[in-house]
Amino acid sequence: MKILFVGENRSPSAIRMDVTWEDKRLAAKQLFDAFDALEVDHSEFKFTNVKEPEDFLTHLEVATEEEIPIVGMGRVVQQILNNMNIIHIPMIHPAARGSIRKKERYAEHVNEVLKEVAEA
Repeated sequence: MKILFVGENRSPSAIRMDVTWEDKRLAAKQLFDAFDALEVDHSEFKFTNVKEPEDFLTHLEVATEEEIPIVGMGRVVQQILNNMNIIHIPMIHPAARGSIRKKERYAEHVNEVLKEVAEA
């Protein structure tokens, strides 16, 4: 299954460490831990950030042309996608705080989002 996950921007730590979503570090670790707990094949998932315009627009164009579902991670991203009239499925950002931060709870949330993607 192909999905485009859209985040906001790389954190200062991610920039300093020179890591991206695909490195499965920092906030991405929570997301990839959820994929692993759910035994989800994430090999065809793509990741981009809205504040990296060239990469974001390229991924968005491909996703639109190929009808690949788009998942907006976090409220800021969801609002940006709404303003652009981009159909997407909302997901709580993997770096969110509070009770969702528990690995089991976040994995449940990711599972619900993936079910919604499959039904779309």
